Amino acid sequence: MTKFFIIPLFFLVNFAYAQANLELKPGDTLHYSPQSNKPVWISIQSNDANLAAALFMDGKKIKEQDESKGIKSVERLYFAPEKNKKYQLKVWAKSYAEKSKTATVSITESKNTAILNAPFTSTQFVEDLHTFRSIRERANSGLYVYRSKPQTDSLYQKAEEEARNCKSIFDFYKVIAKLTGFEGSCHNYTDLPNHASYYLTQKPEYLPITLKNIDGRLLQDSKEVAIPLGAEILSINGISSKEIISRFSQYYFSDGYSMPYKETTGFERGMLDKFYIEFGTHKNYTIRYQLNNQMREITLSGIPLDHFKKLQESRHSLVFDKKLLAEKYSLTKEGTGIYRLSVRGFDFATGKEDPAYKKFSSFLDQMMDTLEREKIENLIIDLRGNTGGTGALYEKVFSYLTQRPFRDSHYAYTKFNEIPMDERLVITPLFLSNGVTDKNGLNAYFKSLYPKHVQGKYYWADDKNPLILPNERTFKGQLYLLVDQRVASAASHLASLIKSYTNAIVIGKETVGGYYEHNGHFPVVYELPNTGIQTGFSIVHVIQDAQNLPDQKRGQGIIPHMTIQQTDQEFLDQTDVYLKRVLELQKQNNK
Repeated sequence: MTKFFIIPLFFLVNFAYAQANLELKPGDTLHYSPQSNKPVWISIQSNDANLAAALFMDGKKIKEQDESKGIKSVERLYFAPEKNKKYQLKVWAKSYAEKSKTATVSITESKNTAILNAPFTSTQFVEDLHTFRSIRERANSGLYVYRSKPQTDSLYQKAEEEARNCKSIFDFYKVIAKLTGFEGSCHNYTDLPNHASYYLTQKPEYLPITLKNIDGRLLQDSKEVAIPLGAEILSINGISSKEIISRFSQYYFSDGYSMPYKETTGFERGMLDKFYIEFGTHKNYTIRYQLNNQMREITLSGIPLDHFKKLQESRHSLVFDKKLLAEKYSLTKEGTGIYRLSVRGFDFATGKEDPAYKKFSSFLDQMMDTLEREKIENLIIDLRGNTGGTGALYEKVFSYLTQRPFRDSHYAYTKFNEIPMDERLVITPLFLSNGVTDKNGLNAYFKSLYPKHVQGKYYWADDKNPLILPNERTFKGQLYLLVDQRVASAASHLASLIKSYTNAIVIGKETVGGYYEHNGHFPVVYELPNTGIQTGFSIVHVIQDAQNLPDQKRGQGIIPHMTIQQTDQEFLDQTDVYLKRVLELQKQNNK
């Protein structure tokens, strides 16, 4: 339901318009007309909900934003109006603490924004740390899968000492980010209540280059900056590239002990926030680099954050990635006798009743028509960049590739079927989209899915894990499976089945998702009482339907038979080295 409000405004001495005491009911949307005819910052906040906003110009949406995820967090949009244009801001609640309820919303227009710097005491940090562990002890079935209780106790003892000495929310966030990653689940989540940039300086102190981790080497990833594209960065302000990669990796999480995702993802996703949490901002950056076997050093001035955002959004490697991820799924002919099925996500349908699922099923049938008509003997399954989604979709794909029946898992369980610590629970967009507005709806759902209680664990109902039969038509030729470090969740689950039960040659990088087991199915999020930091995880521990293989150790992602590495020239040329390797193999096999 959408509600329209006629809102009285008052003018503040700092040239800001402000709005207070607006009511936003669950499911409603507020409409607000910006008052300024000059560029301003619009700040939106509620003590009762996490808010998202969209800005419309003459009825057309020009921006949608949900940068800050915490309850009580602030959302800031830069508003630069054009003459003779009509603007409208729509605001809605994305999540609530404990239960969905009427939220009070304030909207402010101001020329400048202040750096967020709320003080916290060491007692508050320690209290949040204790709450953080209690949540995991009571709700996280994956807590002791890869780490023993004595190992965990030791780490938390050290963490408490560090928490007592924390001076800022950044310091404390570093402490619990390490704890989050220590558990070993790519579905783990811990983040600041507000976007990190809101805590950072507004001065021009941001990195004047971009970075790409290519097989453990940091390459400069932007054109038209002072350091040439593709130059290898050796150190920044005295910190070696190896140390930068290691320290940056602690903010990203993987199943078990897998490292490739943790060591690369920050340079793609975290350069606007977590990089500066860890390394700070600086007026000047002294950068040592190597180009054409010659060592060089240069000192560059920092740049404004908005300039750095533009650099990050236009970096060289992003061109290839955007092309790779352009379509959710496709079938392409890659040469004589070989096709490629690309699936970049399993998030385009919610289940078997979704029309998008039925469309995908028809697509797979048409794929088999093509493969059979042309008598194709080689098929590439390309899962690069696929971070998962709906289980029914990956199961559908595998039913065309196997001759054996299979299940989603051998078994799966949670630690509860009534949500613990509900006073700290966040009612997330996932809950709200399924009509769940409080713990009662959630508990009813859990009881239907995990009814069997055995020795402190609640097991997945048998009818939810049926035997899945192969499709009437399956591909029986040679398979090639392409995976990279981003492959996770439902996609890594599919990759484990393909590696385990087909003749596929696996090519690429170790996946972030596990081969034998993972925590998945259902994510929950909690909020810490003092800092407002949110932390979450998937509550179901899944033992996958995968064979024991000699090259697969417990705690690993899917290990490729052939690991891909990229040369400097291939980086510059944006060569698809994965596809290149497959076609070389096919050519060798055809001789």
